[in-house]
Amino acid sequence: MLTHLVTAVALALGGVQAAPGWLDDYQALEAQIGERHLADKSSANLAWGESYVMRSYLDVYRKTGDTAWLDKLTAHADTVIAHADDIDGDGFLGWSTARYSPVELLNPSFESGTGSLPADWTRFQDSGTHIYRTTDVPAGTGTRSVRVVSDLTRWKKLRQPVNSAYEGGTRHVLRGWGKRTGSVTGRVVLRDGSTTLCMLEYTTSTWTYKETTCLLPAGRSLEVWLEHNTYTVSGSAYFDDVKLSGLFPYIVHDAMIGIPIAEFIRLVAQTPDLSAYAAKATSYRAFLEQEIVPRWESSPYIGNTWRPIGTTEGTYVQSPNLDTFSHTRPSSEQPYNMVLGFANLLMVLHSVNGDPAYLDRALRIARWARNDLVGSGGAYIWNYATYTTTKEDLSHANVDLSAFLEFYRQGQVFTTADMIALKNTLKSKMWNGSTTAPAFSLRVDGSGSAGVTDYFLHSWLELTEWDPQVGALVATKYTGFAPDNSAHLITLARLVKWE
Repeated sequence: MLTHLVTAVALALGGVQAAPGWLDDYQALEAQIGERHLADKSSANLAWGESYVMRSYLDVYRKTGDTAWLDKLTAHADTVIAHADDIDGDGFLGWSTARYSPVELLNPSFESGTGSLPADWTRFQDSGTHIYRTTDVPAGTGTRSVRVVSDLTRWKKLRQPVNSAYEGGTRHVLRGWGKRTGSVTGRVVLRDGSTTLCMLEYTTSTWTYKETTCLLPAGRSLEVWLEHNTYTVSGSAYFDDVKLSGLFPYIVHDAMIGIPIAEFIRLVAQTPDLSAYAAKATSYRAFLEQEIVPRWESSPYIGNTWRPIGTTEGTYVQSPNLDTFSHTRPSSEQPYNMVLGFANLLMVLHSVNGDPAYLDRALRIARWARNDLVGSGGAYIWNYATYTTTKEDLSHANVDLSAFLEFYRQGQVFTTADMIALKNTLKSKMWNGSTTAPAFSLRVDGSGSAGVTDYFLHSWLELTEWDPQVGALVATKYTGFAPDNSAHLITLARLVKWE
């Protein structure tokens, strides 16, 4: 058991008195950030933010028995499911994002260029006196932006053709930073010839981020223009990080969002005292089984992404219909974490519905991943993906480990020996050896510095079951640390669990 080194005043939730310790720290952070991602519709932010919040509620409920945490979870799940839509018209609800899809503009941040002209952009009716790069940039974006100055005589614009490989018939997100001086309105305009498809307008004197979504017609020569709304008034428009990319679903995001919802369904099914939540669990189960799981094999938009490998292995590959990661992708296979996340979801759902197809898919993925773990001095090391020699990193390994643990706990594929080897990965490969200032490497082979992700340890912390020192090291890292995000929140929840 862990002993928290910081004494705090006990807090109460739902009438249940909390013991001093990590629960205090968890509750304090949850009060600050618990709803940070709740209004977000981006699958990336839901997957790597909100899912951790929901999953942390389950961990703390199991420790405290306080159903107020389940009430929070269901309130969040209701909102997240309400965010699901069918923007691609394939008949399945789900979530999507433009964060990981190809940016269909070159040099969107104007970082490269010859003198004042940003590379890959073309001036319209100007030689450089009114359109040029500048060092006035939004915080955290880079070192260059572009300025377009009105001369009160004729249009001054900057333009670039959209990559011809863009996915036509698909909604894209046009986004970027902008501001103005004087009376002009700055505009980022996506055009099909003379037809405006969508536009961003900037009317403030401070840097402002905006985005909009529009449907791109297929097979057209589209252009993005940076301009004023009129050349007859004085002033300047500034632009930075102007990007255009497709709004696509990603299997790992569906998985990460779905896992805590599925775990809630299982918890209710296995706990008679939680029968008051049965109706919620039933509706959530229908949503996952009828919308999320089948879209990755039955969607006419995405295409069937399931691929058997031999007679005993398999994986989900990238969409055969869409380039959702890169127009020059090295392989159709997806990284381990993306597929293992979905396998994790399937295993949790199978423990409730007993569907043999769910189990078959999950076990094939488990064997596929397990067979690629390489023994090294009693530990395991593995790559980020089959198509690279780059080793898995500490952060994404949390997704891998969560699946490995789910398989182990259901008595499938992964054994106690495997869990001990994974524990040894953390301790013998990644840990710096210090008990007073523990730090962990970026990658599972011990290479690189993890930097800020050094605190993303929630699934690693579960290996405390095979070595209490794992929990002690994480506790030491978090003592005196100021957590501020959802990955920290779920790690605190796991510290509550092992306290």
